[in-house]
Formats: sequence, structure tokens, C-alpha cells
Amino acid sequence: MARKTNVIITGSARGSHSAWIMSQGLLRLYGVHAQFFQPSQWDKKIQMDGLLITGGIDIDPRTFHTHKHFSTIKTDTQRDAMELFLLERAQQEAIPVMGICRGMQLINLFMGGTLHPHIPEMDLNFQHPHSVFPSNILTIEPKSRLHKILKTDRLKANALHHQTLKKIGKGLRVSARDTNALIQAIESTEENFTLGLQWHPEFMPYHWSTHRIFKAFAKEVKKQALF
Repeated sequence: MARKTNVIITGSARGSHSAWIMSQGLLRLYGVHAQFFQPSQWDKKIQMDGLLITGGIDIDPRTFHTHKHFSTIKTDTQRDAMELFLLERAQQEAIPVMGICRGMQLINLFMGGTLHPHIPEMDLNFQHPHSVFPSNILTIEPKSRLHKILKTDRLKANALHHQTLKKIGKGLRVSARDTNALIQAIESTEENFTLGLQWHPEFMPYHWSTHRIFKAFAKEVKKQALF
């Protein structure tokens, strides 16, 4: 018999409230309970059937031994440490993980990947959008888990990021790119559910793609609760 599920949603003490409320509501819609963790209030040993790492301020470059870029103004090393601990635990226990924006970037760095620190400095074919509304056109890799979830080759998504993935971490593959070929989604090459999204589906609750993504994540979380 399955026990009550518990997804840990991580964020900062300030600036993560809207992402937490929207993500919690979407997970509840699909029958999954969620709990919010911030650096000053979390438990290393709590039941965790799923891990959702939200967006927010930049990851501190010192966490991964790189130089700070001028565009990185605010960081939170305590949040970095908390999320890396939870990622390590999720990997060891095969717990489903979803990372949004900063969360995707953290997954990639955790797996040995790298970042471009500031998109405006890159030589792009098209202007990089910045909008909470769906304005970024994505191409979904046809044989990816994300394609299986969304059942589409193309998608319009929002874009609120100024950093992007460069080198992909070990055990990960690209599952979506935008018109500038910037990476918009990654996933695990293994059977375990690890999905990273550069856009913010939680801020698009009106969009069908958001519901397919959260429903798929909730399904994996419920499987975890059976063990």
C-alpha cells in the first residue's frame, strides 16, 4: 500500500513564494503533497518522494570553483549547499527530481556540467526573449522523455533567465533547444526521472504543457511512495 507522498520544493527565504504556491497547487491537483524548504528551515532526514528545485537568484560561482561574473549580483551559498545535499540524496535513493530554471542549471553543475554566465554577451542569431509569457519557441528532441510527456515537437515557453547551459553534465542529455540553439531542457540518460527545464512552467498554469509536465512528475513521485 502506498504511503502519503511528500515532495520537497526548495527555494530562498525571499523571492520564492510565488513559485512555491504555484508548484504546490499544481502538484496537489495531481494528488501529491509538497513541503517548502529554505536554507534556514529544512530537515536532512525527512521523507522525500520527489525533489523540485525552483528558480531564483544565481548559483554562487564559488560553489563550483569558477569566477564571479559582473551580472551575478545576489547569491545564496546556504541555498546552494542545501540543494546540493538534497540532490545527492535523491541520486543515491533514485528519487524523482525536477529542476526549474536555476534548478536545471544546478542539476547540470552537480553532474559536472558548466554554464555560460550571461546570455547577452553571446553571439546569437536572434534576440533572446525575456518575458513571463510564452514567447520563446522550443524544439523538443523526438526520442526524449520530454517529448514522450509533451507529445509535441515544438512548444512556446516563457524566458526569465540570463544564464544558459554550456557543457552538459555526465549522465544527462539535451531534450529541448530554442531558436538560438540554447539548451532549454535536459534529462537523465538513465531510467530514473531527472528533468530540468530552463523555463518556468509553474508560471504558465493556463498552458496544457504545464499540466502534462506536473502530471508526469507526480506520477513518478507516486511510484516512489510504493517503496
